[in-house]
Amino acid sequence: MSVHFHRGPMRIKWMLTIASMKMFFRQREAILWTLLFPLLVVVLFGFVKFNGLGKIDMGVVNEAGPQGEELLSRIRAVTTFDVSVGARDEEMARLARGERDLVLVIPSVYAGSAAASLTAYGDVEAKPQVTQLGGLVLQRVLDESAFAGAPGIRRTIVTTLPFKSRNLTYIDFLLPGILSMSIMQAGIFGVAFGFVTLKKRGILRRLWVTPIRPNDFIIAQVAMRLLVVVMQMAIMVGVGVLFLNLHFIGNMALIFLLGVLGAVVFLGFGFSLAGISKSEDQVAPLANIITLPMLALSGVFFSRSNLPGFVRSVTAFFPLTYLADGLRSVAIDGATLLQVMPQILGLAVWGVVSCVLAVRLFRWE
Repeated sequence: MSVHFHRGPMRIKWMLTIASMKMFFRQREAILWTLLFPLLVVVLFGFVKFNGLGKIDMGVVNEAGPQGEELLSRIRAVTTFDVSVGARDEEMARLARGERDLVLVIPSVYAGSAAASLTAYGDVEAKPQVTQLGGLVLQRVLDESAFAGAPGIRRTIVTTLPFKSRNLTYIDFLLPGILSMSIMQAGIFGVAFGFVTLKKRGILRRLWVTPIRPNDFIIAQVAMRLLVVVMQMAIMVGVGVLFLNLHFIGNMALIFLLGVLGAVVFLGFGFSLAGISKSEDQVAPLANIITLPMLALSGVFFSRSNLPGFVRSVTAFFPLTYLADGLRSVAIDGATLLQVMPQILGLAVWGVVSCVLAVRLFRWE
């Protein structure tokens, strides 16, 4: 029998993978938490409307430099506006994706109230009320600035120009984030709890006295979980497109590539936790220490642009940030392989780190 096992190593790995799949799908709670729960979260958030919350998300392009800072400070003081400053191309791209309600351009020739007009861009078809209100509030800010100056200074006019956006919804932002979250949860919690239970029952130790090589069992478990990740991504994207009006324009193969890379990263962390934990009670707090900060700060539910500058810079290097940003760029922006290469390289580096930790920390007993 041992000769038979050594002659067909790939066949053994394939049989163990099939067996692992059967073990996985026989656990009703595994199906619930891995496949159905993330889908339920997406569906629930899909029926929630986040428009009309009283804030106008406005991007400002300050091409006037210091001469535009006074106007920028006045705009920031208006509580109606949630102001972000950026380059023209960046802000217009955000407007096109529906991440901005308005984009105000302060031209390089602006010199206080000497400019004849300023230009604001908005989607007058998709958001007519927001565009109109934003233009009126901007005009009032400029009028107050002019009236506060010396008499005879001419009035600066805000001209609102139409701009056609893709009119993305919150579900377009949310679904890639939930997908990245579920990949992380399945990798860390699924592996850590599962293998701690196997160690506690002595099942892993018994593998040493069977013709099955323990490494083959590990490879089969990893292959099974990667297959589940691919299945999960296909189901969630399909449901989003068919039932939730997801504006998916990306390459599904690239989605799978990012998902598998992310799964490798979090599987490595899962094996590391399984190696240093002796019971399920030890796994839970350790897993939460890793996952909770990323869930809150990696842009899963809300944009990281709302974070303070320092925090935003630090969280840009989180593995979940790379995964969520990459999936979101491909799904709703149609990003190419070259465009998501920073996310791919970030996940690859984290994959090496997590695999090294897993090799060093994982124990069979």
